[in-house]
Amino acid sequence: MPTANEVSGPQWVARFPGSSRLDDLAEPFKSAAVRFVTAVRNAGCSVTISATFRPPERAWLMRFSTAIARGEMQPEDVKPNPAIAIEWVHRTDSGAPDPAKSRSAAIQMRDAYRISPTSPLPALASRHTERNAVDMSISWVGTLKIVQKDGSTREISSSPRTGLNAELIQVGADYGVIKAQFKDDPHWSNDGH
Repeated sequence: MPTANEVSGPQWVARFPGSSRLDDLAEPFKSAAVRFVTAVRNAGCSVTISATFRPPERAWLMRFSTAIARGEMQPEDVKPNPAIAIEWVHRTDSGAPDPAKSRSAAIQMRDAYRISPTSPLPALASRHTERNAVDMSISWVGTLKIVQKDGSTREISSSPRTGLNAELIQVGADYGVIKAQFKDDPHWSNDGH
């Protein structure tokens, strides 16, 4: 039986937009992230911030579109969210459920959110929904000379020359910006989660 809710699909991705602005983070992590990113940029690194704050509604849509796209959950099994008038079950002209169309719409959503088919299932609540995380890509060429939190300069000549560098990760930790303690290459937060 059809509902008044709008069916799922890529049009939902523009709703409940996330942020890539450090100003949208919560204190004290905001100040720590600003100081660390400033030090990294002043050292000559390329820094691209892709995500900071993620509204809970966006996290919910990301999670369930991915779960349906992967076949880990059936559209009709998603419990309604009172804040989001979405219908995950697409129907045929006769009103019967259309599993292929439902999954196709979920795949389009997952892809529009730029979620890899092999990445972990997006969390409903995370440091992003708490305003305590930043996803950023960092890279540099040659030896990095970066000012640490204590004002001293550290030279980093080890590889990789990215945000996965163990020495840079230590510099970030001193600032209070902790590299993810799980597989999520661009993720840094207030506690590594």
